[in-house]
Amino acid sequence: MQGAFTAAQYLIRKRHAQPGYLRSAYPISNFEQRADGFYKAIRAAGMPTAASQALRLTPSQEGAYEDMKALLASGEKPVSCYFADNDLIAIGAMKALKDAGYHIPDDVSIVGFDDLPSCEYMSPPLTTIMVPKFFMGETAAARIIQLIEEKNQQPLKIEVFTQLVRRKSV
Repeated sequence: MQGAFTAAQYLIRKRHAQPGYLRSAYPISNFEQRADGFYKAIRAAGMPTAASQALRLTPSQEGAYEDMKALLASGEKPVSCYFADNDLIAIGAMKALKDAGYHIPDDVSIVGFDDLPSCEYMSPPLTTIMVPKFFMGETAAARIIQLIEEKNQQPLKIEVFTQLVRRKSV
């Protein structure tokens, strides 16, 4: 939730416009948390959530490309900026937008989520939210060892924050 909130806030601050949302066409539980964070940022900026263009795209690079290409061909006009549920959706949408003649980030800015290695090789490189997966694994392993070694542990919720990786797509 925090990562999507950060991404939406960044888009609002940089573009001075209401961001759209490139949502997964399939229900995925952590994407629902991302939706919560996105819409919380919209409300915190004093914008109506209903005014955010939400486009449902297949959560794969090829699927998002085909879906966005079809939406644009049907007359859908893009907004000036989008948050995408994942980098694959963002990459596919970027390609469809560029194929339709839009310039990233001049016409449309996009922020993804996951910081896949391919993000920095995109043209332009994709701004994204980095999830510290290795650190999360280390933290989980340490907690498991602690639970094994020390009986009667209290339940513990550990939250690992994400980080905005600024590149050239915004």
